[in-house]
Amino acid sequence: MDKEESSFGPIRSILWPIHRSETKKVLSMLFLFFLLCISYSLLRNLKDTVILTANSSGAAVLPFLKVYGMLPAVFIAAFIYTKLCSKFRREKVFYIVISSFLTYFLTFAFVLYPLGDLLHLSSLETFLTNYLPAGFNGLIGMVCNWSYSLFYVLAELWSVMVLAVLFWGFANDVTSVQEAKRTYGILNIGSNIAPTLGGIVGLIALSNVSLSAAEVPGDAFGQTLVKTILIIACLGSLAMATFYWIQKNVLTKPLSEVTGGGKKKSRLSIRASIRYLLKSRYLCCIAMIVLGYNISINLTDILWKQQLKAHFSDPNEMLAHMYWITIWIGVIATQGSLLFSFIVRRFGWTFVAVLTPLVMTAMAIGFFAFMFCGDALSSISLTLFGLTPTAMTVYFGSTQNCLSKSGKYSIFDSTKELAFLPLDPESRLRGKAAIDGLGSGVGKSGASFLYQGLIISTGSVLAATPFVAVILFVAFTSWIYSVFSLGKQFKQKTAEDTAVSVEPAEAEPQET
Repeated sequence: MDKEESSFGPIRSILWPIHRSETKKVLSMLFLFFLLCISYSLLRNLKDTVILTANSSGAAVLPFLKVYGMLPAVFIAAFIYTKLCSKFRREKVFYIVISSFLTYFLTFAFVLYPLGDLLHLSSLETFLTNYLPAGFNGLIGMVCNWSYSLFYVLAELWSVMVLAVLFWGFANDVTSVQEAKRTYGILNIGSNIAPTLGGIVGLIALSNVSLSAAEVPGDAFGQTLVKTILIIACLGSLAMATFYWIQKNVLTKPLSEVTGGGKKKSRLSIRASIRYLLKSRYLCCIAMIVLGYNISINLTDILWKQQLKAHFSDPNEMLAHMYWITIWIGVIATQGSLLFSFIVRRFGWTFVAVLTPLVMTAMAIGFFAFMFCGDALSSISLTLFGLTPTAMTVYFGSTQNCLSKSGKYSIFDSTKELAFLPLDPESRLRGKAAIDGLGSGVGKSGASFLYQGLIISTGSVLAATPFVAVILFVAFTSWIYSVFSLGKQFKQKTAEDTAVSVEPAEAEPQET
């Protein structure tokens, strides 16, 4: 046991391994993280609803947005953040970034959204639709509904710039390695609980309490949008106030002094790391698992959202459905995080690691069965569930989305990190550089590029569905095979490590 944990009892070392002197710091950072995560839970569902329910838009826009919207936006945001850090203190950069996001969201709710019909490029849309093939409708919708596309990109950037860069950058700056071992687990469990609270807050915003017509756009979804953005603005303002309080009452030194200069660590060449990865069957299996998840979740996400658009004609009903999914993601992810250690010790690494792809495969079978054989299964779905085949595809897709995302937050990421532990330090460092650095990005962008090609060549998301189904089941099969292959190697490596650690202990009595 770590020396710092020796003063804790067995229960406290698991549930709350925090010293009394650290309590104020940990609770204030947890509250700050809660506020930022709840805001993102609201933004994530809101941005999808805005895009899916817009005129001349739909799920076909998403692959184009992820490549031609998100990809350049991340680079631009990183450039702006670097410039801000070079001119202002770190704590001031936090206020600038958060307030800039909130200013834009308020502008969108009160100006851009109400004036959407005037601002959007309707004449250009008509021209492009007449001269371009049907497969380019997604790209046309992204360009012509530019204000909605911009809202989608900036809402998604909240997770990159605010959560990943601002918060975790701040946390790493003010937390020592020994503190992080004990406190980051609590922060991660807090991030799993936040979607549940975010979903509840979103449902409250969807309630029948209306604002005056002078304050909000005339349509019902416009009122929901304004109320949700106002809640986000309040949460963001409270987050800045909490950050200010931490600066004044928690930190012993200003953040600008804490983040003083140090020796720069030499970075590994990504090309060299990839070459090293390809030489290791063990690392290749981990890479296939990461690629399998990211390709699968991005392909299924677009199909599911296309069915959402077909099933829900009212944007508020769609948003409420997505908030309920968010609530259950938080509930299941929190339970999975708490039970992970017990399950992996009781059933082994392979059993836990294969749960996510097996569940996604089972739900995909139900999803495609009702999509392709809806007429044949309509009597069954109506008799047993009282739902149409389209509704059944929505609920199968919703269940898969809920279980796959909660599985990622609770068991997928943990089993992946656990798989790195038996490796020697060099293999672990090079492997993580290649897999974490490129695996997620290649999976997401690769799936989006692939979907673009299918939509352009077939003409629509629905026409591309059979091809997507084949690709998905190939990805699932490769993912499951890689889990079982890695599980055997993981068992062998951990057995070898155990044998090596036991041998000296057995030799000691003979020497004495």
